[in-house]
Amino acid sequence: MPLGLLALLGLVVPLLVHLARREQQQPTMFAALRWLHARQRPRQRLRIEHWLLLALRLALVAGLALLLAAPWFTDDQAGPPRVLVHPSLPVPEAPEGAELRWLAPGFPHIDSAVPEAPVPVSSLLREADAGLPPGKALVVHVPAILDGVDGERPRLSRPVQWLVAEASTPDPAPDRQDEPPPAMAVRHGPDHAHQAKWLAAAQRAWLATTDPAPPPGETLMAAGASWPDDTRVLAWLADGAVPANVLDFARDGGTLLIADTTHWPVDAAGQVAWRGEEGSVRLRAAGFQAGRILQFAQPLEPAAFPELLDPRFPRWLLQQLQPPPAAPARVDARRHVPRDDGPAFTPPSPPLAPWLVLVLAALFVVERWLAAGLPTRRPA
Repeated sequence: MPLGLLALLGLVVPLLVHLARREQQQPTMFAALRWLHARQRPRQRLRIEHWLLLALRLALVAGLALLLAAPWFTDDQAGPPRVLVHPSLPVPEAPEGAELRWLAPGFPHIDSAVPEAPVPVSSLLREADAGLPPGKALVVHVPAILDGVDGERPRLSRPVQWLVAEASTPDPAPDRQDEPPPAMAVRHGPDHAHQAKWLAAAQRAWLATTDPAPPPGETLMAAGASWPDDTRVLAWLADGAVPANVLDFARDGGTLLIADTTHWPVDAAGQVAWRGEEGSVRLRAAGFQAGRILQFAQPLEPAAFPELLDPRFPRWLLQQLQPPPAAPARVDARRHVPRDDGPAFTPPSPPLAPWLVLVLAALFVVERWLAAGLPTRRPA
């Protein structure tokens, strides 16, 4: 039973108030009555006056209880299931009375135009689950290959009838391990030639590019410094500020690797990207529009950077320069059935019935008008 109906117990309150506040009678003493013998008083009967006023007050309390319980009555707990259809599929057959909607933002009705926007499947499933009553069944029609999913199976608060359409499975996406290392170009100033050799050795270990580091003593700090067109990582080892054309490289999606003595060009402090085996910070990183900027925390010298002498240094550095792998966005739908162990949601209550609010307001006005017109005292 909804808690709103407990307000019906309040019907006792106006009844008691009505009985306790009946019209008061003021007795008037007459001198001749004092000589009369006292007789047994007749039994008093419970007599309710002003039935209309009492009825109005009881109706107000009952209407308020129904108003509070209205969301429970209007909540469709055991109605027909909600059927969501992926926009890439034709309209399927559904149980009689089922509500068919597209699995798309806003969940448009199935009779509307087929949505063309990308479908964030996982987010939409969680949104649909949160907006349905706890007892409502959910049926989802999806293609064999799903795009726009998160890295794990969605966790919902209810079992889902997961219907996968028959289709051929496309070739899987290439493995990230087969991707070639990023092509890196090293540019340095005269004071950083001894540090550039460590990066040149790392890039030769990757076999990523034939662009060697500039020879010791060569200065490439001019505004017109260039690098190969296929460069994905630009190492800029120099004191002072980063030139504008170098920042443009990172702004357009490249990865910029700067020395510890280079001015950090990002307003926000970078996050730790690499720690040495003893816990010292080796690299910090920050996003820079479409690209990234990484900065060494120590000079590239074995005394301050002992990892340089480790044969694993090229692989460690490569792991930091490659962007983090993105969460899988394409999965086999048969392996992506939503789980039913997610947290339960309390769906938003439907709005209160406006007609009932108007009726209660009218009853309250009439009740106040009748109560104001009653006499408060009557002589006996």
